[in-house]
Amino acid sequence: MFVYSKKIIRFINEIKFTTKEILSKELLLKVTNNYFLDRKKKAYYPISIVIYNDKSMLGYFDPMFNELGFHERLIHASTKQLHNVIRHELAHYILFIESEHLTQAHGPEFRSFCQRMGWGEEVFSATLCLESETKTLATEESDIFRKIQKLMALANSSNKNEAEQAMIKSQQLLLKHNIESKYIGNDDDEKMFLKRIIQQKQKDAKMRTIAKILETFFVSSVFKRIGDFTHLEILGSAVNIQIAEYVADVLLQKLDPLWNQTKQEHELKGIVAKNSFFLGLAKGYCDKINFLKKSYQTDVSHALIVIEKKLKEAQAMAYPRLTFERSQRSYCHEASQLGELAGRQLNINPALRENAKNSGAFLT
Repeated sequence: MFVYSKKIIRFINEIKFTTKEILSKELLLKVTNNYFLDRKKKAYYPISIVIYNDKSMLGYFDPMFNELGFHERLIHASTKQLHNVIRHELAHYILFIESEHLTQAHGPEFRSFCQRMGWGEEVFSATLCLESETKTLATEESDIFRKIQKLMALANSSNKNEAEQAMIKSQQLLLKHNIESKYIGNDDDEKMFLKRIIQQKQKDAKMRTIAKILETFFVSSVFKRIGDFTHLEILGSAVNIQIAEYVADVLLQKLDPLWNQTKQEHELKGIVAKNSFFLGLAKGYCDKINFLKKSYQTDVSHALIVIEKKLKEAQAMAYPRLTFERSQRSYCHEASQLGELAGRQLNINPALRENAKNSGAFLT
């Protein structure tokens, strides 16, 4: 996952400054704001820096996003080591621009490029695998995740009272964890995390519905358009992201069958009805959860406000130029009403693959 905090933002700015210096003074490329001009002077490319903690190498270049990633551990590295890792990843970036068909990431072309730039073995071998991968979640947070999974299972009980109580307890448990954690503290190094969980060609009503529902689990959701794909990204504490990713996987499995059943029972047709159903479902589910939150004790209302404020602050760190989309869409009242009813009855079924790495679904 990507990591954000006030301290991390300062580190990103440090890396960005060094990256621009290397591009302009060592690679002799024109740098303008957060872009650089390629060596053939044909196009500008972004200088996009992220910090992560869930990979076993010190750095990477992602050609899909034109993104340079650096491990959180590098914040404690020497200046020389950090600069060499930056040079190493910039070499991948430049070679990708000039030759997208390299057969080996660290093959002869990569070594030759480093040599032409006057960079020796200390750059060529700068990105090393870490001995042990950083664990994103502490044991206590993993326990919270498992407890909420069990409560979600009970929320599918045929006993209406048992199901309702399980839903209430799962929300209260998650809120209690957020209140008692450092998540609502004032530490300058307080961390928030970002993860891309869904990728598809176009943003649609189902994707917007999933995003809206995930926000009831104390995460912020953002749509990011990169190339030919739209990505749903979620931002929040580590345990909240794990739970939201888990919920997203459930929703990806449940929403289409719910629509198909409703469509057949009520003879609904067309994309307008489908979109209205999904957006109505999001409203119904969120209304149900908001009603539960109103039943909380008054002494937690302040905590809810603080959590929301922290999410907005983290969103501003991760997306300093975020824009909001407003558009008019066709609407089917009947389908929307049926969606709201389905949303009020919706519970998250935890019948998922146990392997955590499968919990985030990617669409094509």
